[in-house]
Amino acid sequence: MRSSSRFAMSTAALAATLAASVAYAQPASPQPLPPPDGPRPGDPYAVGAAAAAAGSATPSAGSDADSATDVDRMRMHRDAQMPVPVAVAPVPPDAPRTPDPAINMPELLRSPTGWLLPAAVLYSKTSIDTGGSVSSTARVGLGDVAEFGVSTTDDVRAKLMATDATHRIQPYALATFRMGVAEDRLFRGQPGITLGFDKSFERASDNFKTRVAQLTLVASKHLGARAAVHVGGAFWDASIVGGSVDATLHDGGLGGQVRAFGGIQVMPIAKSEILVDLSWAPEFCYACDAGSAIRLRPELSWGVRYEVADWMHLESGVRVPNIGDANLLDAQIFGSVTFTSWALHHAVTSLK
Repeated sequence: MRSSSRFAMSTAALAATLAASVAYAQPASPQPLPPPDGPRPGDPYAVGAAAAAAGSATPSAGSDADSATDVDRMRMHRDAQMPVPVAVAPVPPDAPRTPDPAINMPELLRSPTGWLLPAAVLYSKTSIDTGGSVSSTARVGLGDVAEFGVSTTDDVRAKLMATDATHRIQPYALATFRMGVAEDRLFRGQPGITLGFDKSFERASDNFKTRVAQLTLVASKHLGARAAVHVGGAFWDASIVGGSVDATLHDGGLGGQVRAFGGIQVMPIAKSEILVDLSWAPEFCYACDAGSAIRLRPELSWGVRYEVADWMHLESGVRVPNIGDANLLDAQIFGSVTFTSWALHHAVTSLK
C-alpha cells in the first residue's frame, strides 16, 4: 500500500512538472492594439492624458481643468520647440537690357567724320590692300564729347627724285585726339561737329626723318535715315630732315597747308552702305629742293560697308592714291574689318 501511494505521488509530481514546462514553452497570447485615437506608447503627452484620466476616477471640481491645462502646456511647449516656417519672397528676374544703339562711325573710308564714339565705347579697324600694305587704328570714346586713339597709316609716301614713282613709308604711327558735339545735341537740325588733331611720331626711313600733323574740322549730317554727307577742312604740316634737305610744309605758306575734304554715304538696303570720300596725304621728295620737298596729294576712295553684326562691320573698295596723276595702275583694292564694343561702357555705367 505504501509503495502504491508513493508511485501515485511520483506520477502526479511528474505530470505537474510536464504541464508547467508546456505552459512555459507556449508563446504569449497577442495583446490587443490600442484604439486608433488612443495614446501611443512612449508619448509624453499621452502620459499626461492618462494621468488626467486616472485623476478623473475620483471626480473632483478642478481635477479635469487642471489636467487639461497641463496637457495644453505640454503641447504649447512642443509647438514652441518646432521651427516656424519663414516665407521668402522670390527674387525678381533681372530686367532685360536695352539693346545698344547703332554707332555712327568716326571714319568714312579714309577721311574723318563729324561723329564721335559714345562714352567708353571701343573701336578697332584693320585694313589690308592689294599692294601689301596694312593699317590699323584703335580708339575709345571719352564722355560723349571726345575720343582718343592711336593708329598706323600707309598714306604717307616718298620718292627720291621728282620724276620717280612713290613708295609707302610704313608703318607710320600717329596719335589722334578729337572733340566735338553730337548731331542734334545743341538744337534740332544741328550737324555733328568735331575738331581733331593727328600727330605722328618721328619716322626714320631711307636716312631721312619725317613727321606729319593734321588739324581737321568736319561737320556730318544725316539726310533722312539712309543717307549722310560729310564736309570738312584740314590744316596740314610736315617736316623732312636728312642729307641736304631740311624743310617744312609751312615754309611754303598757308596755301600749301589748307585742303578741303569730305564724302557721302548712302544705305540703299538695310545694313549695307555705299561710301565715297576724298582725302589728302603728304608726299616727300628726298632729292628735291626745299620748296617742293613736301606736297599734299589727293586720294579718292569708294567702296561699301556691310554690317555683319552690331559689333562687326566689313568694308571693301578701291583707293587711288593720287588722282591728280590719273594713274589707275597705282590704285589698290582694299578690305577692312571694324569691331566696336560696349563692354567698357557697361562696366563704367555699373559703377555709378
